[in-house]
Amino acid sequence: MTIGEALKSLRLHAGMTQTQTAAEIVTESFYSKVERGVHAIDANILIKILAAHHFDVTNFFEQISNQQTTEPFFNMAGEITYAQNNRDVQALDKIKSGGSEPPLWLKYRLELAYAWALRSNDQVPPVLRKRMKSLIMNENWDRTSYHFLSQAVIFLDIDDAKTAS
Repeated sequence: MTIGEALKSLRLHAGMTQTQTAAEIVTESFYSKVERGVHAIDANILIKILAAHHFDVTNFFEQISNQQTTEPFFNMAGEITYAQNNRDVQALDKIKSGGSEPPLWLKYRLELAYAWALRSNDQVPPVLRKRMKSLIMNENWDRTSYHFLSQAVIFLDIDDAKTAS
C-alpha cells in the first residue's frame, strides 16, 4: 500500500473530505495528488496532517510497511478516529463490542477516544489508566511520544502532574 492509498483509506474511514484532511497544511490540490501518487509528501508534513486529525502515526506507518497484518486494525483505527472526532459514544460502543480482540495499542486508542468524547477519564479502567501513565511518564521522549502525550493527557489527574515534575 502506498502512502497516498493509506491516506485516502484513512480519510474515507474518518468521513473527511480532501480539503478537511489537508487541514490548511497543504493545498487540497497537492493533497489530492499525494493520494493519487502523483506527488510525494515530506515526512514532516505527513506527520502534521496525521497529528492534526488525531490519526495514529505509528499505526499509519505500520499499515504501509506491513499491510497484511495491520489491515483490519487500520480500518478499526479509522473508525475510532471518526467516532472520536464526532463525539459518537454509540459508535465507540459498537467498535468495542465488535467481537475481534484488538491489540493493546488499539485498546489504548479506543479508551482515549472514549475519554475525549466524554471529556472525562472516569470510565477508563484503573489498570489501563496506570499502564497509560507509565507509557507517558518516562524519560525517552521523541516526536511520537509527544503526540501520544497530547492525546493521553486526559488520563492524567492534576495530582499526577505534581508528582511528575
